[in-house]
Amino acid sequence: MKWLVQEFLNNSSNIIRILNALEKCSVDYLLVRVNQDNSLSVIDKENKIPLDNSEEAIQEFILNEQIMVYGSKAFAKIAQDMELEPGSFMNDKFEFEVFQRELGNELLNNEIIYGELSTLYPIGEEFFIRPTGNTKLFTGMTVTKEDFLDWQERENREDSPYIGQSLMIAPIQRIKAEYRFFVVNQKIITGSSYKVGDKINSSCKPSVEIEEYVKQIVDRFPLAKAFVIDIAETEKGLKVVEYNNINTTGLYGCDEIAFVRAINELDFNRRVK
Repeated sequence: MKWLVQEFLNNSSNIIRILNALEKCSVDYLLVRVNQDNSLSVIDKENKIPLDNSEEAIQEFILNEQIMVYGSKAFAKIAQDMELEPGSFMNDKFEFEVFQRELGNELLNNEIIYGELSTLYPIGEEFFIRPTGNTKLFTGMTVTKEDFLDWQERENREDSPYIGQSLMIAPIQRIKAEYRFFVVNQKIITGSSYKVGDKINSSCKPSVEIEEYVKQIVDRFPLAKAFVIDIAETEKGLKVVEYNNINTTGLYGCDEIAFVRAINELDFNRRVK
């Protein structure tokens, strides 16, 4: 397995950690830049400038090879368009409507209402809202009824980016902690907390109880050969927050070396249920 890793101008810590893991695991990779026209430029690892023969270098690198990609959602989409294998693990099951159908009450936000910004109506004085699927116009957040109605009014225009975009709203849930798990071939590879209370915290190790819950959920709904699943510890017990694309997700306190090794040992002969 070879890797294509997207360069980020802000020196993303996730990218740096992945690159270091690839080096430690002796995995062959290219660092690439996504250009405005969605073409790719290979970045020289030493002087950090694009190669003149980038297209030729990429084609030679991927020829007859299994290629994993890591970077942004736009980069994962480019990998799909290039028909890389495995490339991106994103598929049409990464939708909240699918999560809701498959998981029912195990889903944290099960009482979901879907619609476009212009068609939704506040379900309380304060509630949770976020985009659905792989489109992230904004991150999930709580919003007041007053702010939501002002938001609708501001976006009531022909060039609004929210036109045609599906959003979901749900009642606010009281969450004690949230955890992220990397899953490959239906096995938990690594996991960590990413939020405790209302603060970012990646230092808490998941308990055996939480890991057992994740195993049950993964066996019930393994939506891809590799994915990330987020779990919430609530006053009502453990709940599934969402599944995420493993190609684009943040690492937090997870073990990037274990992640790289698991992907490179991926069993393509094993079918997802």
